[in-house]
Amino acid sequence: MEAARSYTFEKGRINVVFGNITSSTAQAVVSSDDCYITMGGGVSGEILVAGGQEIMIDAAKKVPAKVGDVVVTTAGRLKAQYVFHAITIGRQSDELEPAKLVRQCVSRCFDLLDALGLQSIAFPAIGAGAAGFSYQDVAVEMASVIADRLSRSHRSIDVTLYLFDRFGSLQLIDFIRFFEEFARRMPQLRLDNAPIPDVIAPPTPTAAEPGGRLARQQRDRLQLTALTDERAKLEEQLASSTGLTEDEHVLRARLTVVANERIRLLKSLQEAKTGPISLFVSYSHKDREFREELEKHLAILKHLGVIATWNDRRIEAGTEWRTAIDENLRSAQVILLLVSPDFIASDYCYDVEVKLAMDRHEAHEASVVPVILREVMWDQAPFGKLQALPADAKPVTAWVNRDAAFADVARGIRGLVESIASQAKTARA
Repeated sequence: MEAARSYTFEKGRINVVFGNITSSTAQAVVSSDDCYITMGGGVSGEILVAGGQEIMIDAAKKVPAKVGDVVVTTAGRLKAQYVFHAITIGRQSDELEPAKLVRQCVSRCFDLLDALGLQSIAFPAIGAGAAGFSYQDVAVEMASVIADRLSRSHRSIDVTLYLFDRFGSLQLIDFIRFFEEFARRMPQLRLDNAPIPDVIAPPTPTAAEPGGRLARQQRDRLQLTALTDERAKLEEQLASSTGLTEDEHVLRARLTVVANERIRLLKSLQEAKTGPISLFVSYSHKDREFREELEKHLAILKHLGVIATWNDRRIEAGTEWRTAIDENLRSAQVILLLVSPDFIASDYCYDVEVKLAMDRHEAHEASVVPVILREVMWDQAPFGKLQALPADAKPVTAWVNRDAAFADVARGIRGLVESIASQAKTARA
């Protein structure tokens, strides 16, 4: 069986691909997720790794969602214009039978295509991951809705279905039922030998690329979580097994594969563990809201254990504040200067924190990064020669979308800490 099949149907085309949906060039890519769009594993986890934190940040504004809903977000670094998050896991999951839930999500995706004027969409096998639906059942329900919507459409729509084995343990033949059921439910399909445009091998990140090590670690963590969930399900199935049947042998064999893969991932994560990079945030208290916004955008790096941030709001009651600031400023590996008129006007920020930061920068003990919040003449400051963020040192307040500005800052910081971690790893070797 080939890795991809393409069919013509009515005015449109349907492609069934054995591969990773993040490589798709369709205008809309569909993800299957929970009601809080945590993107914690399976297809949604792969989309988060490939597309970046912009997707999660956008999604955070639109939760909680109801099971059966489809939430639209940006596609981040993906080639798509949008990600459609099909909500298949949540409190109401038991109230909707799997077949109805799949049909409802697929139908709503087509409604969104019409509303947004899009002509191409890429689906995973919705619900066949953490939601626990069988590939065969998913094929039946998706084929039913897709056939109905394409037959009623007045436009040409290109639909691609991606079947993805995130653990690398299955073969193409394992998905034969999906192909068979899909084709059987859509007898009008005509095999089309034309090349499929959105089957593109995604680039493999390397340690030298910004985010390469982080992307691999995040992917390993997501796979480890999914494997842990699968192990629990397999053990539950074995516990309810009645004897040494053929099914039990299959379950035990799969459990061994899962155990070995978990050990491999744990070893990989342990070897890559270097500890978080310490960040000191120097700012004027009049810019407190800006600092809080920036820290939200850095939260994904904190969750991954990549960075640990410190600012004077973390000083505990009874602690001598100048001593606490001095100790953390002297130990930080990265020092962020949140630059604004108030920052420049602050005697303590400018004369004490900036001076110590620049001394450590020039001694190659720390990296200092100016983050330009508001328009001010900062080029004559001691840090005026340094590369600033956001891009082109455009002040955050000058951006039309402030989230986009802080996301750009977060990407720059991610690249810096990635470089620091890589250098530390090379030095240890």
